[in-house]
Amino acid sequence: MYDAIIERYTANSDFHNFGFWNENTHDQKQASENLMEELLALLPNKDGTILDVACGKGASTRHLTRYYAPSNVTGINISEKQLQTCRVNAPECRFLMMDACDLDFDDESFDNIICVEAAFHFNTRQDFMSEAWRVLKPGGTFVLSDILFINKTFEDTMRSMTGQNYVADIEEYRSQFLAAGFDNVEVIDATQQCWKEFWQHYHTFMCRSLLAGEMSRPAFNRIMTGFYYLSAGIRHYVLVSARKPE
Repeated sequence: MYDAIIERYTANSDFHNFGFWNENTHDQKQASENLMEELLALLPNKDGTILDVACGKGASTRHLTRYYAPSNVTGINISEKQLQTCRVNAPECRFLMMDACDLDFDDESFDNIICVEAAFHFNTRQDFMSEAWRVLKPGGTFVLSDILFINKTFEDTMRSMTGQNYVADIEEYRSQFLAAGFDNVEVIDATQQCWKEFWQHYHTFMCRSLLAGEMSRPAFNRIMTGFYYLSAGIRHYVLVSARKPE
């Protein structure tokens, strides 16, 4: 996340996600802002408090302050280095080091929860769903973007992932939210707008950077080898909203 090439690609925005691309999207920063807007549009209201889970470098948290008072926004992450950057990006928000699967908050602490492109890393996603349900207030909404992969074996081969998170399809994924106690579960397949469009733009940027002499061949190979492998494993990119019953 601190690679100079990646920071240049994201226009030093500190976003680190695939984004949501449409015909009016010009760059990765705008795509990442679009993704936040798509997720926030799934919230029936934007009142009260919100928890930003796996908040990265704080760009998502900073975006939340367009709608929420900073004092009502909390971000959590397991990286102290990233949290230090968060405190620069959104200085008036609260940031804590915390595991998404073991939330150190009282029951019914937050009106809403957001998690951008991170739940597939958790061990496990099901534990995170249970914790999210617990700390949400009744009637609160949980929104996230997430990635579903082709099989358990693929997930086990990826660093910071586990095959225990594997789900066969979108319907099974939706059923996990229902099993955790949520209702009004909506799962939107945004694979084209998020992953496929990102991959096209990212690949083009990297190739142009290589040809322009802005990056070395070893650096290009290092970055792209991982993404070529990833591209073979992604089945769905989804946007999700789920409500905790009153």
